[in-house]
Amino acid sequence: MKQLVSRRKAQILAFIPFLLGIVLLIYLGKWWPSFLLVLGIPLAFREYLLGRKYDMFITLFVFLGIYITIQFDVGEKFFLPVLFTVGGIYIFFREFFGGTSITEAEEEEDLNKEIEEDKKKKP
Repeated sequence: MKQLVSRRKAQILAFIPFLLGIVLLIYLGKWWPSFLLVLGIPLAFREYLLGRKYDMFITLFVFLGIYITIQFDVGEKFFLPVLFTVGGIYIFFREFFGGTSITEAEEEEDLNKEIEEDKKKKP
């Protein structure tokens, strides 16, 4: 999957739902476990905008899984360790075998996206 927007714009676009979620949490007064959704959904959205489909699915799987497990009291002793283990194994393999450092091609694509975004702003 190709990167949809530049890294800078993806961070800004993901920060907006995070702030709206915090406002909603303050208004409703229900912090736990709703904060997991407020944190997880913008992170997954950022991964989607950056074209990291698998990272998005793992992020949603872990955060939504923890939320559902705690909110509905579904076997915390079994599901929470499984969710954290799946997330940890994925991060381990991505870091050591996936080459997470940003390549020149990714930097160039990011720069091209920023240039395209700047051109769209200027008529």
